[in-house]
Amino acid sequence: MARYIGVLSVEGDVLIRESLTYIYDGKKFKLFSRKYNYKGSAPSNVNNITELDLSSGNFFDVSLSETTTFTFSNPPALGFAQKFQIKLNISGVVNNITWPASVLWESGVLPTLPESGQTDILEFYTSDGGSTYYGKLKEDNIS
Repeated sequence: MARYIGVLSVEGDVLIRESLTYIYDGKKFKLFSRKYNYKGSAPSNVNNITELDLSSGNFFDVSLSETTTFTFSNPPALGFAQKFQIKLNISGVVNNITWPASVLWESGVLPTLPESGQTDILEFYTSDGGSTYYGKLKEDNIS
C-alpha cells in the first residue's frame, strides 16, 4: 500500500484501493475483514432523491418516511465488483420507491414496498462499472 505523505488521517478514515477496504486505526490503515459489511455513510436525501455513495461502504441503513427515488453513485471501476445491502426502514406514508433503471430484479419482479413499521433487507451486485445492478429482496419484514 502506498504511503500518503503530508495527508493527515484520523481514526475511522476509510481508504478503498483495488476493491479492498482499509480503515485507519489511529496509527495505520488496516485491511478491513471481508467477513463483515462496512456501514456506508448516511445517504443524502434531497428533494425526495436518496443517493447512496457506494465508495463509502457496502451496507446502508435507510429510513424513509416519504416517497423517494434511489440513485447509486461511485460504483467500483470496470473490472471490479461490489455487493451491497440496504436495510430499508419504513415509517410514515411511503407510496412509491423508484429504483435506478439499471437495476435488474430477481425473476424480473420488483419487490413489494414494505408497510409502515416494517424493515426489509435488499441486496445488490454490480461488476460492470455500475452500468447494471442485480437486485433482490434478501429479507422481508424483519422487524
